[in-house]
Amino acid sequence: MNKADNGEVSSPNQPVNQSVSPHRQAVGATSDMSACPIMPSYGAPSVMFVKGEGCRLWDLHGKEYLDFLSGLAVVSLGHSHPAVAEAVAAQARKLQHVSNLFATEHNGELALTLDRLLLGGQHSEGQHSGGGQVFFCNSGAEANEAALKLARRWAGHGRFKVISAFRSFHGRTLATLHATGQPEKHEVFQPLPEGFRHVPYGDINELERAVDETTAAVFLEPIMAEGGVIVPPEGYLAEVRSLCDERGLLMMLDEVQTGLGRTGKWFAHQHENGCGTSADSGAGKNDSRAVSRAAVAGSADPDW
Repeated sequence: MNKADNGEVSSPNQPVNQSVSPHRQAVGATSDMSACPIMPSYGAPSVMFVKGEGCRLWDLHGKEYLDFLSGLAVVSLGHSHPAVAEAVAAQARKLQHVSNLFATEHNGELALTLDRLLLGGQHSEGQHSGGGQVFFCNSGAEANEAALKLARRWAGHGRFKVISAFRSFHGRTLATLHATGQPEKHEVFQPLPEGFRHVPYGDINELERAVDETTAAVFLEPIMAEGGVIVPPEGYLAEVRSLCDERGLLMMLDEVQTGLGRTGKWFAHQHENGCGTSADSGAGKNDSRAVSRAAVAGSADPDW
């Protein structure tokens, strides 16, 4: 049985009150409300999901869906995975949150694991990590903000420009929005933070022409996600790596959508030899974090 938008109880197969908008219906708003209580920043939702299992979802009327979205790259192991559910419940019963000011029994081990996976599991005997450092945060946008701030801090005064790609997506904060190569999304929020330039994705010559004495970093998705699931030309990422080494730039990769095994390797850039990064915004959304090589991460301090 389900509670319909007008407050009446109905069965999953009972027709829905057609006088109620799909948006209000989806968020459970009553028919006498003049506006939805949820800001439509992602567009008006047309369905409310109440249950998930594996790759299947059910709405409040009992209709079943096959989930190809995975919560925008969050539920990589599927909905309601028993091991995940049990681990979350056990931790919630034991300790929930103490902030980044203190350590917990898991964060050091997780950081070492992520750093090791960033090396593709290839490390010398007795070497437990790649010498990188991890910043844990709450979202992909926050991880990317951290990468942008780290790039400027590392490069020093006068080097602030970050080059990214047209049609890329890096977040919805002011800085990550400007790093996002979609000018149609910029205009309403002008003036945006300065220091960003966009070039065609996959064109190493255009990228090289965009580099000047103010450039601090190159910021790319190893597979462009929102831009259309675009795989770069073979060898492109290795060429970017070489260019960054030659010009003294950071190479930062946004793996919000592609990290943690979603392309067959732990990180998508590992499909191409020779493109290991100086600073990876390896921000798989289900554990949002920025990973940086220690030589770069050393630029950070408690005030950054």
